[in-house]
Amino acid sequence: MKDLNSGSTESTHTVTTFQEARLQHSDNLRQNIVHAAAALLQEHGPEAVTVRRVAERMECSTKIIYNLFGKKEGLAKHLYLEGCSLMAQYFEDIPRQASFEQYFRDLAYVYWGFGISQSSFYQLMFGGSFSEFKPDGETLQGTATALKQVSALVEIAIEQGMIQVQDPLLAVRMIWAPLHGVIHLYLGGHIESEEAAKTLYDHTLSMVIHSLVSTSANG
Repeated sequence: MKDLNSGSTESTHTVTTFQEARLQHSDNLRQNIVHAAAALLQEHGPEAVTVRRVAERMECSTKIIYNLFGKKEGLAKHLYLEGCSLMAQYFEDIPRQASFEQYFRDLAYVYWGFGISQSSFYQLMFGGSFSEFKPDGETLQGTATALKQVSALVEIAIEQGMIQVQDPLLAVRMIWAPLHGVIHLYLGGHIESEEAAKTLYDHTLSMVIHSLVSTSANG
């Protein structure tokens, strides 16, 4: 006679330990706080992002935020990484072009669009609006990941002899610095209108392309 109780049956339930549940709760709470801080940043600018105001938005005590992030710099770091993710989404929406110059221009205009439409994030990330926060290895890696399409295009151009500069990081910085400069000047109120800033950005972009690509193509 067959023993119906013999053999084993595996449970279909996944067991989460208490410690794992605590970590999941902390991660979810941390992400919700970052979203609240991001909303304040976008609605009212960097000066509005204080621990007290974020706590008010979350309807929690400031102690909870300090426990999760440490000082305000910890919250700023998570906002920086949130900005990197947002910028990466902008770049990922751009289809790749067969023409190097066209794809390069498309990526450059995406960067312009991010800087203008997400100016609070841009100023936090690249404008020093949180003076007490300095990028560390993790945040710099976040920036590199967000700019990976630009870096990949530059590396291909170097391999194909289209760009004379042989150091990909140097080439990316030679592109990034002047384009950032125009956006930073405009957001800082040093260029009278968005139209004037866009015109300057167009000229700067053409200058960058000419200096990096045309010179090498001509030997």
